[in-house]
Amino acid sequence: MRKVTLYIALLFISIYTVNAQQQKGHRIKLLKTSYITNAVNLTPEEAEKFWPIYNLYSEKIQNIKFSMEKGLQHQINIAGSIDKLTETQAQNYIDKLIKEETSISETKIKMFYELSKILPPKKILKLQKAEIDFNRRMLQEYGKRRRMLGQGNKKGS
Repeated sequence: MRKVTLYIALLFISIYTVNAQQQKGHRIKLLKTSYITNAVNLTPEEAEKFWPIYNLYSEKIQNIKFSMEKGLQHQINIAGSIDKLTETQAQNYIDKLIKEETSISETKIKMFYELSKILPPKKILKLQKAEIDFNRRMLQEYGKRRRMLGQGNKKGS
């Protein structure tokens, strides 16, 4: 009976954790959408055409990046650590990384080409800057929160 209760509790904790992560991801996506819309100064007509294209290509890029990270982690787990990879294994992974980075670049080029059909060049440059600025702000916010949590833990010790 205790095992069943424990399994049910673990199941609920797992579901809660996944749901919280999904909500956090959704909030970040909403913040990014708002930030880019304002930074690029999209008109409603432009936004209507822009977001489906941007989201499609962004998702493709995220999938490639996720695949890269998962692949590296898998290789490291199999070997035990990066230091335990053979030179051949490391080179094979580097070759794979080059292909995936090339794929990311090609996907971005396609996205810019598609966006150039609906946005003037200056707005595409503003998009590029907005993405960089948004990511920088997110990293800064993450760093602040980590420092705040770290200080809070030190005070409680």
